[in-house]
Amino acid sequence: MRLRLRHAVGAALGALVLTVAIPTSAHAANGRLDYHYGLPGSTKTSLLQDPTATHCINIPEIVGHPLWDAFSPINRTDSDVNLFLEPDCQGPWTVLKAGATAGPLRLFKSVHFDE
Repeated sequence: MRLRLRHAVGAALGALVLTVAIPTSAHAANGRLDYHYGLPGSTKTSLLQDPTATHCINIPEIVGHPLWDAFSPINRTDSDVNLFLEPDCQGPWTVLKAGATAGPLRLFKSVHFDE
């Protein structure tokens, strides 16, 4: 009986270790980042849904359009986001807190979410 109890306890502890050791989602932020992009007078709206934390994200709609910027971000995620003025998370940057918004003067070309 004691041997069975030891095995049962050992198996239970092993299962607990496995559930704790399994990695969680790779998302840095749950939710979305809404933004506008384009040139004045000809802007569109887009979003990044559940962005990942593992790398810098270039705003896809402005890649290949060096005169365009993303602007007026609305951070509807649960993480702070770093907004970079240049592609590949280069150049000056500012932080937009989770749940915060910024106006049309907040320009960016790439983002990185805090983990």
